[in-house]
Amino acid sequence: MKPNAAQRTALEFILRDSQETYNAALQERRDAWKLQRKSITYNDQQAELTELRKDPQFATIAVDIQREPLRRVDRAFKAFFRRCKAGEKPGFPRFRARLRYNSFAFNLPVVRDKSIKIPVLGDIRVKATRALEGTPKLCTVKRLGKKWVAKVVCDIGDAPLKVIVCAPVGIDVGLTALATLSDGKIIENPRWTRKHEARIAAASRKLALKKRRSKNRIRAKEVLRRAHQRAADARKNYIHHVSKWLVQNYDLIAYEDLKIRNMVHSNMAKSIMDAAWGLLIWCVSYKAEGAGRYAIPVNPWRTSQKCSSCGVLVPKKLSQRVHSCSCGLTIGRDHNAGLNIKELGLIALGKSAAGSPSECIVIV
Repeated sequence: MKPNAAQRTALEFILRDSQETYNAALQERRDAWKLQRKSITYNDQQAELTELRKDPQFATIAVDIQREPLRRVDRAFKAFFRRCKAGEKPGFPRFRARLRYNSFAFNLPVVRDKSIKIPVLGDIRVKATRALEGTPKLCTVKRLGKKWVAKVVCDIGDAPLKVIVCAPVGIDVGLTALATLSDGKIIENPRWTRKHEARIAAASRKLALKKRRSKNRIRAKEVLRRAHQRAADARKNYIHHVSKWLVQNYDLIAYEDLKIRNMVHSNMAKSIMDAAWGLLIWCVSYKAEGAGRYAIPVNPWRTSQKCSSCGVLVPKKLSQRVHSCSCGLTIGRDHNAGLNIKELGLIALGKSAAGSPSECIVIV
């Protein structure tokens, strides 16, 4: 987004108002239960907002934008109660500081070639990364430091019919290589955080020396944010290229259904987060759905230990990178896992991987 000075001030005002509405809605729910054992719903708070908007000073912002913080509070409490019932660590919804409330949303945006219309505020110039497809349904405006971005959700209709599977593949994600495919191809892991860590460390040291609540600290914080953003943007760009290549070249992509959130509580957390396995799986899944391909999650249990040729379990430590079986098969550990993952993906569709590699499989 390319807002002018007046529009930037208006966007900041919308964020401040949304943050205050969020905190007020959260406090009302908390106090109503604490003092009266009464539950406040989204509909109750929406009705209160309608009454408040009869006063002109509360109606300077579009009603759809003002309702959005109420929806966020409602989702936060629903997630809290869901975690309580599931026996997880619940995490009660918290108040939001002004600098930590960075986005607002509204429905049915009007998007043109070089502008987007914000309700009440008017048109703001934008530089689109690509042309929109389908009908715009939701727009989220987000503040990234000194920059503003708009993310538009569109309805692009029904997914296309699935294609005939002629080129299935299994992918085994890792840290040495980002992914090893069942056909032996290896996708490199660039380790973006390590490539940018010198710049991030320098920015962190400068930030630590600045006086709190000073303008110099605000500027130093922005430099640090941009250093992290460069690494994140490079990682996301690489993942998009990799996922696009996978969907273009394979009809069925089987991957391990890993519990990544549990895996990051270890000494390899930084490397796992830098590899962005979750982002890769998400990009492959939605790109495959849009292209009529299959993206199949499979159980990762013993995919590295089982021999892809004879099915015998060959126990290996994590440091052993070669799979060597008594049947005579000797290949890389990750390559062997990729073959097992492909087999499980085909089984999940009710088919067998036996047969000629060039034989097409019709999924009914």
